[in-house]
Amino acid sequence: MIKIALDMMGGDNAPSSNIGGVFEFLSENKNSTKIYLVGKSNDIKKELALLPKIKSKYFEIVDASEIVDSNDRPSRIIKTKPDSSMNKAICLLKDNIVDAVISSGNTGCLVSSSFFNLGTIDGIKRPALFTLIPSENGNFLLGDVGANSKSTPEQLYQFSKMASIYTKYQLKINNPKVALLNIGTEPNKGTELIQKTYNLMEEKLNNFIGNLESRYIFDSKADIVICDGFTGNIVLKLIEGMMSYNLNLISNKLNLQKPNIINNLKSIYDYEKTGAVPILGINGLVLKSHGSSSKISIKNALKVAEELHQFNLIKKFKKIALWMLK
Repeated sequence: MIKIALDMMGGDNAPSSNIGGVFEFLSENKNSTKIYLVGKSNDIKKELALLPKIKSKYFEIVDASEIVDSNDRPSRIIKTKPDSSMNKAICLLKDNIVDAVISSGNTGCLVSSSFFNLGTIDGIKRPALFTLIPSENGNFLLGDVGANSKSTPEQLYQFSKMASIYTKYQLKINNPKVALLNIGTEPNKGTELIQKTYNLMEEKLNNFIGNLESRYIFDSKADIVICDGFTGNIVLKLIEGMMSYNLNLISNKLNLQKPNIINNLKSIYDYEKTGAVPILGINGLVLKSHGSSSKISIKNALKVAEELHQFNLIKKFKKIALWMLK
């Protein structure tokens, strides 16, 4: 039986969206998966009472008295809120009670709690967070998008190796094309970090295709676009903002009365279908779902956690980490 811990208090719509997602998942899921509902037990029970009864063998409530919010500092979260739903869910993974953890809560705190409780896989220096972005002929992975504000060339190289493994699951591509986000395509362009990373990837990465300017990231030139977490987070939020603006422009400002077109565009950029993404490099399967996740997104996040456990993602990362240490 696969066991998944869900941070019930994480996210803008918690705990109702999380409870709704669990109900949707268990209603559709015919496999033997058990969900640990980690959070304030009274709040969870109130939400459960509003839904049709779920068989108790498929879930268990784990009480947690504290909630991580957007103002909490990642570097101090374990000390200031040790009994938070996020931290207790991760500790269930640390103690081998569950196989995976999902949270829609504060990204920085989730990375920090995972890092200090679980550590990174031997040989991996820092964790990274990648997200799926739609492009001209499909999708590509962008990362790091916020797990680290600063990175070294070696870390960015390691991110590209981990992302290449993850791409086999997410995009079904065995030999993905990796590009480095830069202000130009020439090897001598960009900051010292980018230039050194370029040289390292050129030397060690067979599937490296060089630098990629941001205006071309949607042209399907690369399957994986590598950048530091500060840059990646800005790019991601700019993409989200532009998508929202363009959809509103098409539907409202241009007064386009064709709902099928609008719905098709929305489906292309719908983060709910992805559900959640794993924090790559952590010594355990920890997934981050969107802060505004609905019950549909949580349902899909649970499916992704189940699939990634069956895919043996962490074992595959450990193999490449051993290879990189040689």
